[in-house]
Amino acid sequence: MSGKKIKKSVLVITERYYPEKFLINDLISAWIQKGFKVIVLTQVPSYPADSLFSGYKNEFSDRIENGARIVRFKTVLGYKRSLFRKILSYFCFMIRALWYSLRLAYKVDSVFVYHTGPLTQALPLITIKLLTRKRTAIWTQDVWPDTVFAYGFPNHGAFAILVKAFVYSIYTFCDVILVSSPGFIQRLRPYVAKHIAIQFLPQWVSDEVKIQKPTSIIICSKAKRFIFAGNLGKMQNLDKVILAFAKITPQCAELYLLGDGSNRSRLEALVSEHHIKNVVFLGSVPQDQVISCLQQCDFTVLSLSPNPLISLTIPAKFQTYLFAQKPIFAITDGEVAKLVHEHGLGVTANPSSIDSIVEGVRSMCSITQNQRYEIEVNLYSLLIEKYNKERSVENAATFIFG
Repeated sequence: MSGKKIKKSVLVITERYYPEKFLINDLISAWIQKGFKVIVLTQVPSYPADSLFSGYKNEFSDRIENGARIVRFKTVLGYKRSLFRKILSYFCFMIRALWYSLRLAYKVDSVFVYHTGPLTQALPLITIKLLTRKRTAIWTQDVWPDTVFAYGFPNHGAFAILVKAFVYSIYTFCDVILVSSPGFIQRLRPYVAKHIAIQFLPQWVSDEVKIQKPTSIIICSKAKRFIFAGNLGKMQNLDKVILAFAKITPQCAELYLLGDGSNRSRLEALVSEHHIKNVVFLGSVPQDQVISCLQQCDFTVLSLSPNPLISLTIPAKFQTYLFAQKPIFAITDGEVAKLVHEHGLGVTANPSSIDSIVEGVRSMCSITQNQRYEIEVNLYSLLIEKYNKERSVENAATFIFG
């Protein structure tokens, strides 16, 4: 025997992959550096612009990129403009992933699904497990079937029974289920057989965010500067945050909104309608400039709608805020609020109450220099202890390969 170590191999099924900006890029890169053999099954990149990235054609390809074998199939465009096209894109991904994964699964030790959208993208796990008996795992960033019901679909009757049966079927064919928030565990347990483990795998600050390139955005004010970074959508509850800042004198505190999203135009109209002077829209910047923007402010803002499902999530911006080491103003009543309380990371407020948010702003503004130093230490400690990339990468490999 030569004693040569056999490389571990994994097939990663993911709807999004480089050059699209998702954490799976970091995970795959780290596995390659550890010597794992990685095959990525994905589609031609088009997110978030709903158009092909430069240098890509909407056709099948199979090539080596940065040490991994990347197998891409055609994507469905137009998903931002049409609900039909969006549903079609989900269906086509499911069918194509099912077809190609069966060919590739025989070549690896384990199969791993990075779940960011509908759970239908994990359907290949069933056939792979039945036909190949390979070890299977999923890292879910969402909670099905709760997400389906949150969109207004009936949570009882025939439809609900079918959805719940589908979810149970997917998870039945997993050896391990990884979740991005500990709050997901109890929500998933009714749909997971007792012998199947559900493990918390924390997200981390992406490598691109850590680059910290300079930005052209200049934030300069004598007032206390609060900054929200990320998607400006309905789930972020920013209308209430804006109305709360309207009650604060501009000389006391200002709110900066970094990012874009489906709700931006409505939020801008709200600011205009109420003649709010201390709320500023900065627009979007590349990920590697986000920290440079955060560093120019006194406090970070994390706001979520008062929704039982949404409150279970730990948004990726939370880890970014930890890295920036700026006290967090958490306007939520869920997992993030619990972390802020338990670890002394800042101040929390009731997301349903504008008055509570106003009081929270004033509490943040009254933080002393000594308190700020303690909070900064706590932010860094939590980042290193729980949201550490190296530890998560190692744990992910342990869970996936068994």
